[in-house]
Amino acid sequence: MRSILTAGLKYFLWFLLLYGALTAVSLIPQVGAACNAMYRQPTEWLLKGLFPKAYLHLKARPGDADAIVVEYASKEKIAQAQMEARTNGGQVQIPGKVTDMKFYNMFLSFHLFFVALMLLSPITWKEKLTGIVIGSVLFYLFTVFRISLSLIVLFNQPDVAIYQTGAFWLNTSKSILYFLTLGVKVLVVLLLWVLLAFRKQNWKELLQVKDKG
Repeated sequence: MRSILTAGLKYFLWFLLLYGALTAVSLIPQVGAACNAMYRQPTEWLLKGLFPKAYLHLKARPGDADAIVVEYASKEKIAQAQMEARTNGGQVQIPGKVTDMKFYNMFLSFHLFFVALMLLSPITWKEKLTGIVIGSVLFYLFTVFRISLSLIVLFNQPDVAIYQTGAFWLNTSKSILYFLTLGVKVLVVLLLWVLLAFRKQNWKELLQVKDKG
């Protein structure tokens, strides 16, 4: 029993060191900005496909690697503004708005948590790298799903009125968002880790557990 606790504590300490090191590197402005850009580009493309009635643009805020600024507007309202401008001979006034998202709390800190767990798992390097790729894609899609729910709620607001999905879907989106807390993100990361890295015999060897009989 003591050997299991010792091995488990050693693993936990190595995890804290690795996770801390990865987090420290991510806080370097250039690194954080690069990660932010890598996240924004495919996410903008996916969101545009999910919300074809909305003009969407995800951009960075200078000097703040944690911020993702979402510019949005109704394509229908933009078309109306353009038509009015042509009729009146004036300039186009696009009725757009913005909202912010926190990149670290939304994705990066949890992704680094997952990467640290995978790197320290007692599996082969091929399995580690494969698991990191698969898990990263799945967790990324989970965060895009959460963003999509937030946008559904936002786009249904009367002052925005880009979409009118109906009370059922709007309330369903709000209910799911209510449960997608930070704790749920941790559980998702742990579930991905268990599915991708758990090999019973490998963990027995790491924790020095001996089979009886």
